[in-house]
Amino acid sequence: MSGPTDFVSLGALHRELEELFLQHQEALMGMDLAAARERLARYRDELTRHLEAEEALLLPELPRAGRIRGAAPELFTGEHQRMRELLTKCQEAVDALDPGAPDYRRAVLRVFDMESTFKHLEHHHSLREETYLFPALDGVLGAEERRALLAAFLARTEPTAPKA
Repeated sequence: MSGPTDFVSLGALHRELEELFLQHQEALMGMDLAAARERLARYRDELTRHLEAEEALLLPELPRAGRIRGAAPELFTGEHQRMRELLTKCQEAVDALDPGAPDYRRAVLRVFDMESTFKHLEHHHSLREETYLFPALDGVLGAEERRALLAAFLARTEPTAPKA
């Protein structure tokens, strides 16, 4: 089976990442703290690889498309940095949860509030990539360049096996 042939199809990777985050939140909602922590750590690892691959491989090609309003490379990298910062704070908040604390349930609610902010940024960012970045790359790269860059991107973002 061959991989994607265009960048627009990479939007499916965003859906997969969103699903991982939802699995974390479902575990947190069920008060399964061990699973919530493990799933958030896995999400963070996979998102980090995804962002790093975009910065190393995709964003350097964007200037070839010319100036696109709302799609400057530094805008994407700035959002990446903010996402990393927010996700670190979410991870720290989840790691600090103590089921024995008298305010545990409210602490979990505060984590959900913090994660909501992250999810809004992540959604906005993914939409910007799917609207501007991916179509721009499809428009400026030839078929062979596109195939090679997609293969390199997918190789760098391949999920690691879940810990047993």
